[in-house]
Amino acid sequence: MKNPEQIAHIPLSFADKLFEIMGIVALVWLWLETVYFQQLGLEQVPDNFDFFEMPNEYWASKMTYAVPLVATIFYISISWFNYYNRDIDHLVAASSEKKRALIAVNRRLWRWVKLNVIIIFLMIEYFSFHTGSNFGSGVPNWMLLFFPFVLFSPLVYFFIEYSKSQLK
Repeated sequence: MKNPEQIAHIPLSFADKLFEIMGIVALVWLWLETVYFQQLGLEQVPDNFDFFEMPNEYWASKMTYAVPLVATIFYISISWFNYYNRDIDHLVAASSEKKRALIAVNRRLWRWVKLNVIIIFLMIEYFSFHTGSNFGSGVPNWMLLFFPFVLFSPLVYFFIEYSKSQLK
């Protein structure tokens, strides 16, 4: 087993710290957005009725917190995985300097993934509330380009960075 202190002492760059802060801010924004739109929904829907104009026991209003809850679970899980992931030690036979560079690239990729997942959940929550309350007409066409771009652009970028680290 490799020395775990070797991985734990890789300093975070300014960009890494910025991505962590942006991820936390986006997660808090998702929760605040949900609470805000939930309060708007309660004002628009008559008592004892849900968004489908059916009598209910308010189960639908409680389900609105499922999206930020799932996003929070993803965020914490990816953070845990990123911190405790030691697979790179066993996959690459390289010098310690090269290995540290590869670990830094790998950790930065997971920070990007966390941020992008939260941004996607933010967009889903925003358009869900606007469509459900008749303020909008669904997901706009530009989102068809935005989702793949947000999902795959970091993968392409970090594949290139990982390849550069392999060539050193």
